[in-house]
Amino acid sequence: MSPRSQIPSIAFTEKNLLATGTRWIWLYEVEVPTDPPTRYRFVRDPTPVTFRGNVYSPFPITHSEQSEDDKANLPTINLQVSNATREVIAVLDNYGGLVGQPVRVILTHELAIPTNDRVFEENFRIVSTVANEELITATLGDYDLYATKFPSQRMMRFYCRHVYQDGMCGYSVDSANPFYMAECDKTLYGKKGCQVHGTSEANAGTDILHPERFGGFPGIPEPMTSGGVR
Repeated sequence: MSPRSQIPSIAFTEKNLLATGTRWIWLYEVEVPTDPPTRYRFVRDPTPVTFRGNVYSPFPITHSEQSEDDKANLPTINLQVSNATREVIAVLDNYGGLVGQPVRVILTHELAIPTNDRVFEENFRIVSTVANEELITATLGDYDLYATKFPSQRMMRFYCRHVYQDGMCGYSVDSANPFYMAECDKTLYGKKGCQVHGTSEANAGTDILHPERFGGFPGIPEPMTSGGVR
């Protein structure tokens, strides 16, 4: 297992022992797109486990280590569940193999469960599923390449790219101040835009950072229907 931060101290101590009578516990969550969505929770253990107020039911389930190759494919893991009772295959048949559905894998420790602490927690999506008489194997990817925003930043003329009230935006009028604005419409001149936020800062008596902090690029030329730019 690669080094991870924020490991519960009690689990970290157990990890370093030469022998222990306690155990590590793998938990799995799989979402099925019913209406409303249903989240099934399983534990690779002979008895149910309650974690963060949710009950994880015993089920024959396991997963592989994360695999990478030299062909620039995205890292994946294989999640395997028993198909002996044919319960899971019926769900796959009804919901397109659950492709695209979210899956969460959690590693915790017996001693960390009372405090709802975990050692490892990762969200995946099902990329593909295959089944035989014994097993169902779902290939999990850690993110959807086609849903990834690329590039992460876009230059637009009159739309701010900053996250409202983050360090780049800089709007910091106290929420108790009568001139505080709870929303931004990401525009320069709109009713809740950057220029109006500058007025809010002036009225509140704080540093006036707007509209100078506007995250758009008004100097970008705009195509005209006549064929020119302005």
